[in-house]
Amino acid sequence: CHIMNLGIMRASNTLSSVLKGRTSSLSSQSHFQVIRPFSAAPVRFPQASAPLMLVTDDSFLDDKFLSKIEAAIQGGATSVQLRLKHVSTLEYVRLGEKVKALTEPGNLPLIIDDRLDVALAIDAQGLHIGESDLPWRIARRLLGPNKILGCSTYGRADLVREALHPDVSADYLGSGAVFGSPTKQCDLKGVEHLPELRRLILAETNRTVPLLAIGGVDVQTAGECVENGADGVAVVSGLLRHEESSAVKKAAAGMLQAVNAALQARRISD
Repeated sequence: CHIMNLGIMRASNTLSSVLKGRTSSLSSQSHFQVIRPFSAAPVRFPQASAPLMLVTDDSFLDDKFLSKIEAAIQGGATSVQLRLKHVSTLEYVRLGEKVKALTEPGNLPLIIDDRLDVALAIDAQGLHIGESDLPWRIARRLLGPNKILGCSTYGRADLVREALHPDVSADYLGSGAVFGSPTKQCDLKGVEHLPELRRLILAETNRTVPLLAIGGVDVQTAGECVENGADGVAVVSGLLRHEESSAVKKAAAGMLQAVNAALQARRISD
């Protein structure tokens, strides 16, 4: 009986130790789960991506197309929007993959214009859409919460408000056409409409949503756009019209310098 009682006591002690160990382990796991901090969603299009967006156009689609994009990046382009209106889906995807290979080393956002299918196919960082493209709320739903969505506003208050609606949550906005451009014919708004767009963005959201001035912007006018309220410029022919890659690189560097100088002056005045 004594031996039997001793065995029972030892078994009981062993079971008690095992249970205490498991309870301690579960308590420890539960503890870590409770105190683990919530990870906020990252900013999809940071201010650092806004100063100089290169935007492409079919009219510059030749054997120098990729080398010019590379030169613009070397000169200081902070993001690239691949806009091609007259190519097949297959060609768009193949060019998108080649451009992505140029933007990835510097971690530059690659934005696909208009074509959600192409953006998803190459896993681009984002999509840019205008009023006549895919409805913006549907675009955000299909694109998901972690991709960049840029919207063209044409300088219109109603489109700014729609772009900033929570169901769209645009990451940056394009202005109306500031100056005349050989790549796109539309009503000119001038730099005069930029201050009001900036005020409207600040009134509609507490998020940081960069405003990019677009339409005929070049080295001489990039700084003026920022002085009037833009956070950066989106440039097509101002960069790609140059025949040599060295000239593209030089133009990009000049624009970035002008934009950054204007941004610095604005920060000091604010």
